[in-house]
Amino acid sequence: MTDLRSRGILVAFCLVALLLTAPLAGQDLPTAKPEDVGVSSAKVEELSKFMQSLVDQGKIAGGVTMMARHGKVIHLKAVGMTDREEKTPMRTDAIFRIASMSKAVTSVAVMMLHDQGKLSLDDPVSKYIPEFQNPKVLVSVDPLKTEPAKREITIRHLLTHTSGLGYPFSDKIGPLYFAHRILSGCCSTEETLEQVTKRLAKEPLLFHPGERWEYSMASDVLGRVVEVVSGLTLDRFIEDQICRPLGMEDTFFKVPAEKLPRLVPAYMPLGDSIRKVLEGERFRNGLDLISSDYPYVESNKYLSGGGGLCSTPRDFMVFCQMLLNKGQLNGVRLLRKDTVEMMMINQIGDLPAGILASKFGLGFGVTPDTDGVHDHLKCSYTWGGSWVTSFPVSPRGDWIVITMAQRDWTNDAHPLWFAKYESIAAESILD
Repeated sequence: MTDLRSRGILVAFCLVALLLTAPLAGQDLPTAKPEDVGVSSAKVEELSKFMQSLVDQGKIAGGVTMMARHGKVIHLKAVGMTDREEKTPMRTDAIFRIASMSKAVTSVAVMMLHDQGKLSLDDPVSKYIPEFQNPKVLVSVDPLKTEPAKREITIRHLLTHTSGLGYPFSDKIGPLYFAHRILSGCCSTEETLEQVTKRLAKEPLLFHPGERWEYSMASDVLGRVVEVVSGLTLDRFIEDQICRPLGMEDTFFKVPAEKLPRLVPAYMPLGDSIRKVLEGERFRNGLDLISSDYPYVESNKYLSGGGGLCSTPRDFMVFCQMLLNKGQLNGVRLLRKDTVEMMMINQIGDLPAGILASKFGLGFGVTPDTDGVHDHLKCSYTWGGSWVTSFPVSPRGDWIVITMAQRDWTNDAHPLWFAKYESIAAESILD
């Protein structure tokens, strides 16, 4: 009997040991010294030094920089404060509002459905949201005059921001959005994604689909398409089909109560400095209405595919590494290799894109292979968020940089900050 009991204890001990040593979904990414993967230690430290300079200038309270090469993390550093007033130091596992970086996640969700044969890029959006049938194009604002659109909006138009949709801060169309309570997604509201997209569909377009590039609420509409096609709410689809398979444990539309202490307070510009956004406060970015409580206030029902997610540097690094690996990570494949390649090449021809990238793919800003661009930035893809977060990815150099701070970028030099992080990363490569 004693022998049996001893064997039982031994077996139980082995099982516990096995569980403690087995890889977990949310395990840390592999790490390496910078020089071991061809990166300068001194140069890569400039990522956090530059972010520290923004803290010293009073531009941000604090933030995190992170870089990986060849699938290994070589830099992860927090600087400044998560809460300047409370003098709480920034931590590397802090949770940030990532705003428009949400667009990348929503775009991947759409392309997963594309790979599954559940939708086509050239499907009219009205196939899934009937209110988008027979769109009108704005001719004049005062008096309000429209004309029939030459063509319907397609899924491809939404992914490339050539749909004719805009934002509340867009010229001409912004006042119409504002008048009809259409918000960008960075503000709490009791309305659902379905309600907002149906109302958005009734607004005139800025231009005929496919004829211009205009940053827009297209990704919110894509989020609703995901819901209709999959039969799941957008948060459920992203959690079940993207986050859980990849082990992204801290990416949410609504941050769980037990993780709220890690959510970084939001700041906004105040002269040459910043101030914390107050609890329940709403402020304007042009005609757009912004708040900082949408990740946790119970009354918020809006799942903004274009701006509503929160995440950590580690989680978003995992997401980007999946893309850099052409759609798979640690034996989990979300997208076909050729699908990722298609997403990361210019899809808008000669049309000029926005200030964060000169061209645009399917959900991502892309840098073409042209003269005057650093070799490790050619063919890279990127985007940023309005709370000052960014994720440049270089397939040519096989590196990823994640930067996360937490302040509204109204009237500031955020594109220059993003470009500085990119150039530091590119210049840090030794081979």
